[in-house]
Amino acid sequence: MVGSGLTGDALRAQIAATYGRSDEVIVGLLERLQSRYGGLSYLSGLFGSQVRFAPVCEPEDPTEELEILYAVETQSPAGASVKRTGEVELGMDGSGVVEFVGLDSLIECDAVFDVAGELPVKETAYLRHAAVDHVRAALLARPDLGLRPVPEASGQRSFWLQGEHTWVFLTSVWAELGSPLPPMLRVWSQDEGTASRVVGVAR
Repeated sequence: MVGSGLTGDALRAQIAATYGRSDEVIVGLLERLQSRYGGLSYLSGLFGSQVRFAPVCEPEDPTEELEILYAVETQSPAGASVKRTGEVELGMDGSGVVEFVGLDSLIECDAVFDVAGELPVKETAYLRHAAVDHVRAALLARPDLGLRPVPEASGQRSFWLQGEHTWVFLTSVWAELGSPLPPMLRVWSQDEGTASRVVGVAR
């Protein structure tokens, strides 16, 4: 899909006018993102709203980092941009943290929400901010739960774990961005006993 905003030679010229030099990396990255993701829209479990991928590059201020904006637009104050490296920064109300290695990882993260949501048992536990890594390690150390990491769908602060009939999601990213939503663990399972054991580790 052809993207909106500046692209190609027009973008090269604007970058050069703003920063005093062109940047082929960002020009090529924008073209790839617009071609692959532009216009994609779905209901996101990560953001809790409908999202739309609308990547643009708007070089206007030489004091600001050159990046791809509006990579993910939401119906809330949250969203995502893409760094020159291709990494995805989640942002909200002026704060931002680099979370995913690329948009594919963010999309994989959302895809697992759809798969997990088909399981009948759902539980949520709220955690202390520093507890996410501890709880994740404790869950992985429990052989009776049989959980393993899902790195392709995980970020730096948002983690999926998978068992035979269980999915677990842990995240502290929104709390780090200043949301009143605390770090949390969510579990979807085929049976209540497994879900209760997972939540018990978090408490």
